[in-house]
Amino acid sequence: MRPIPSRVPLAASARSPRPLARPFAAAALVLALLPAVASCSSSGGGGADASACAGTDRSGAVHVLQGGTYPLAGGARAGINVIGDDHAATLTLLGGRPGDPATVDVKVGDEFGVAGHRFQVVQVCSDKVSLLPSS
Repeated sequence: MRPIPSRVPLAASARSPRPLARPFAAAALVLALLPAVASCSSSGGGGADASACAGTDRSGAVHVLQGGTYPLAGGARAGINVIGDDHAATLTLLGGRPGDPATVDVKVGDEFGVAGHRFQVVQVCSDKVSLLPSS
């Protein structure tokens, strides 16, 4: 009689002789790619880089961010259509009056009125326009 050969799992021969090397290699790859990914991401702070802005933001200013409409005094709303490289912006104004929505081209220092209130543009950034209610 022949002895029965021992049954060795087939997967055992396919295993790496160093099973702990794989997690360390994966971690090294992630750490190597981290600086490249971080340089591509935008700032998570919600504000634009100061060098990408014209003008100075002030306390009490209303921030109109790209991608939505935001409430202004008197029930009006404002949204950004376009912000150009020259820090000029085109805003859409919704005041609840006939003829709305209206558009207005603005840059820092300009004033405009909507729904019986006046606003001064104090800052234009690549992703927002800051408006200060005027008296």
